[in-house]
Amino acid sequence: NGYLLLASSSMVINILLITLLFCMLGRDRIVLVPPEIQKSFWVTSTQVSDEYLSEMTLFINAINFNITPSNARMQQAVLLRYIDSAYYNDIKTKLHETAEKFKKDNVSITFYPASVKVDTKKLIGQISGDIQYTIGDIQSPLKRVLYEWKFSYKQGQLRVVSFPEVKNHE
Repeated sequence: NGYLLLASSSMVINILLITLLFCMLGRDRIVLVPPEIQKSFWVTSTQVSDEYLSEMTLFINAINFNITPSNARMQQAVLLRYIDSAYYNDIKTKLHETAEKFKKDNVSITFYPASVKVDTKKLIGQISGDIQYTIGDIQSPLKRVLYEWKFSYKQGQLRVVSFPEVKNHE
């Protein structure tokens, strides 16, 4: 009887452990540290935190909109690591054309972010700020712009889908 009680107790505990294991599937969070240590954030198998989407929007935007003729190719290569594979060729072509134009015309671009708004359900990060172009030694006046970074989230990786400028945003 003692062994029967021990075996029964062991089976009940194993069933409880299996049930708990299935309840915990998909609830794991991975804590990540951004390129500049300001905030920590989390991701799960199906979603990302507001902080992560905000930090990635700022990071990707800085790569794309802080370009000089000498660093355009390098910035392009870094940005391409974060592009969704379904959109890779189209975006690569556009980035290559931009890099060539910047080098040919001696154009630099600088973006000064003012605010970031995110929607984690749609995986969109909107960033507004002032953009300034420099052609040779001539600087253009600052212009307030709003860009909408659209992302996909697959296999724990946040990838850029598109980044159009939002017209008539004010």
